[in-house]
Amino acid sequence: HLAGLALVPPRAPTLAPRRGWQRSAVASSVRPPPLPDDRPGLLPPTEEGGVLAQILPISLLLESQEADRAGDLAVGEDAGAFAWRNERWGQVIEDGGEVGRDWLTFFAAVGTIMSALVVLWIYSPTGYGDDFLAALEAACGGNSHLVTLAFGILFPLVHSGLAGLRPYASRVTGERLWRVLFASCSLPLAYSWIVYFISHAHDGVVWWNGEASPVAHAVAWCASFSSFFLLYPSVFNLKEVAAVEKPR
Repeated sequence: HLAGLALVPPRAPTLAPRRGWQRSAVASSVRPPPLPDDRPGLLPPTEEGGVLAQILPISLLLESQEADRAGDLAVGEDAGAFAWRNERWGQVIEDGGEVGRDWLTFFAAVGTIMSALVVLWIYSPTGYGDDFLAALEAACGGNSHLVTLAFGILFPLVHSGLAGLRPYASRVTGERLWRVLFASCSLPLAYSWIVYFISHAHDGVVWWNGEASPVAHAVAWCASFSSFFLLYPSVFNLKEVAAVEKPR
């Protein structure tokens, strides 16, 4: 028997499969259920045809649309016509030595006028704005209501009066020089009137105060937002206001 056992080759021990391996194999073959999508349902953006694009197409902000002008008097230009593709920065001084007619020249002209306004009118050590206001208050006896009324009379006379003289005075001074003279008188008065009104808006008897009313804030915001669309086309005519382009 011992010799027979010696001739039989030993068998390899059989190992029982691990239960953990079976669980992992089963778990890997079964996919977990998808998680619920808790992201908020956002509306499509405007450039992809959202709600705002249906109310106000973006194309209306890029170029004005043609309209039936058969019943118009056709005097002057169409002030509401614009197109972004026609605008360019340009140069302040063109190659031929002439002053440019594009937006870079406009910003240079406006920057020069505003700098002169700050130095000669707004900044107290060098400007005359505070001296003018002190003289106006002395003439009105220090009554802020009368000062505001005086501004309300003086500014329209100067602003509208110089605008009415433009067709006649520009023949002598030229369009650009007259616009500089016009802005030199109109802008200082407008600045002083606005600042004085804001500083004394609550003088006297307060009949109402809507600062704490959310309805008043909403109405003011909607009015300001709608004014953007009403005034937006006139932005493209600002170069004519500064006489960078020939006023028409």
